[in-house]
Amino acid sequence: MDATEAAQALTQINERQQQTLRQGTPRQLPAWFNFGSAAALVLTSASHDVAGWMGTGMSLTALVALISLAFALERFTGVRLRLSAQRWTPTVLFGIVVLTTLIGVGTLLRLYDVPADGTLAGIAAALVWLAAIKPAQAAASTPRNPA
Repeated sequence: MDATEAAQALTQINERQQQTLRQGTPRQLPAWFNFGSAAALVLTSASHDVAGWMGTGMSLTALVALISLAFALERFTGVRLRLSAQRWTPTVLFGIVVLTTLIGVGTLLRLYDVPADGTLAGIAAALVWLAAIKPAQAAASTPRNPA
């Protein structure tokens, strides 16, 4: 294999990776995935408002829902993206903002003895999730600068 064949092979690998990223890009994620993920977040937060087996059941239901959504998304897009293909900074910042909202609102509501504080904090975090998920995913899926 000479240098031109190697360069062509590398170009073809790069083009295939970009095609895969375009096919599974967050701009094409269905709304059911975003809303389902937000609902699972609310369900997990609401599980803290009930005691006993019901709270555990709500948490397990949310976990099963998230796993099912991830599986369905993979089947829908036909692409299984590797985490190394995406940029970490937008994803981490998105997670920090959602968790900060969840913890901050929940703490304030608990401080003022508001009933169903976990559920209300989960709804606030879900609204932030829905508002920020598409820009965060779009930023995370932009190609890395090879330089």
